[in-house]
Amino acid sequence: MEHTCTLGDFTSFLRVTCGFDFDNERHTFGERIKLQKYVFLALKMGMKAIVPLDYSMYIRGPYSSMLADIYFNGKEWHRSLFSTDRFDVTRYVRALSDRDTLWLEVASTILFVNGHTLAAYEEPPTRDMAIERVLALKSYDRGAVGRIYDDLVHVGLIQAK
Repeated sequence: MEHTCTLGDFTSFLRVTCGFDFDNERHTFGERIKLQKYVFLALKMGMKAIVPLDYSMYIRGPYSSMLADIYFNGKEWHRSLFSTDRFDVTRYVRALSDRDTLWLEVASTILFVNGHTLAAYEEPPTRDMAIERVLALKSYDRGAVGRIYDDLVHVGLIQAK
């Protein structure tokens, strides 16, 4: 039997494990950004979206308008959205607890650009290529992007090159 969770379940999980408290009635812009990144990163760690949550690159990193529609629509809040059968909770908590918004933005942006390679690439981009792609999109500090890239390698979200 498939184990599923709602967005409400997921935000409760984030409150307990990562200290992130998302108020589903009065959420701020900053909270919405963090929630977008927490969901994006959970999907990279084995959680599966039951409904399509297509992500595009926006000013603050990967963003799903479908996910935004769900958290703005109170009726959708308790709908099963995710399969958690393959979600690596331990790795997720170890990787993301106590991370700030900037770290979440940069990490999700790195993973987004790594997952959107051109057909000409036979392999995923190297560390330097990924950093250059992120810096071409965003005005982050190069050193910070490199450190966050290394964090992602350390938790197994990127293969070291």
